[in-house]
Amino acid sequence: MITAKLFKYLISISLIITVYFTAITQTSRAVPAGTVFHPNPVIGLVDGKPVTFEDVRNKKANDLSLQLYQHLSVQLMEYALEKLAVKHKEIILTPERKVTLKDIIAFYEQKNLQERGTLEQIRPQIKQFLEQQIMSQHMLNQFSLALKKGWVISNLEAPSDFLLKGNIKTGYLRGNKKASVILLEYSDYQCPFCGRVQSTINKLLEKYKDRVAFGYRHFPLAFHKEADEAAIASECAREQGKFEEIHRILYSRQKAQDKENLKNYAREIKVKSPVKFDECLDNEKYRGLVDQDMKDGANLGITGTPGFFVGLFNPKSGEIQGEVLSGAQPYDAFQQVLEKYLSQN
Repeated sequence: MITAKLFKYLISISLIITVYFTAITQTSRAVPAGTVFHPNPVIGLVDGKPVTFEDVRNKKANDLSLQLYQHLSVQLMEYALEKLAVKHKEIILTPERKVTLKDIIAFYEQKNLQERGTLEQIRPQIKQFLEQQIMSQHMLNQFSLALKKGWVISNLEAPSDFLLKGNIKTGYLRGNKKASVILLEYSDYQCPFCGRVQSTINKLLEKYKDRVAFGYRHFPLAFHKEADEAAIASECAREQGKFEEIHRILYSRQKAQDKENLKNYAREIKVKSPVKFDECLDNEKYRGLVDQDMKDGANLGITGTPGFFVGLFNPKSGEIQGEVLSGAQPYDAFQQVLEKYLSQN
């Protein structure tokens, strides 16, 4: 069980696949005539008129087409390098760099893997993961060289951006509330990954507070027994102007969120009326709001926490058009997608 979960976790925190496809796309812009693979093919005729993929594309179809593009990109790279290595001595299939014990220890400590097992227990999995990273980067470098030399021409084109549609609705806003770009978080106060990403969100907020709206909506997971009550408590504090204060406390004390704890926190942050807060929490005044947040998040394709909906924002209507980022992404990943949408304004 530890091995399977750890391997999945290691894969999820790696951006190597993203690097793969970004680099391949950037280095294969010049597409010759007679493109074989087309991102928007005609898939049929209706009343004599052509129907393209774009006409019927939804999120599921988009995800599948993107997976196909990514799979073909990797297959082309592997196929090309195996063929070219026979003829061109510059193409080397085996990387020189090896994984050292120092690399393994550094990764173990940097990723805070102590809770997942001792170093000796999970050392083989870390080594395997790092070896895959080294190989992936090496293959990417070799393929980039082949493209530069003209030994390979890629006719693959990535599917065009697919924007999901949503709305901020009752979400709590920070940053520039009138900004044209938003980062909307769907989170769970008892989710450890949600807790870890808060420092990243705060850094982003500090840098982009004048250019980006930062929203928060609730997505308490069923197996976190007190997460829904914590979400309701945050809304009870919000109606007394104390959302951010209790928000910070809840993420710093994720293992102590029963009703008694929540009521104590309300007094700690000095809400104007502790009695009113208690009644709000006991009566589950904002249960409907939390349920609506979860429904809207699920409609966007969010299944776990933290989940982020980032894109173009209309502050008057609350409408958002953008994409979903899943998981506690690193700072650079958020920065990259925010800059992409900011550049469109």
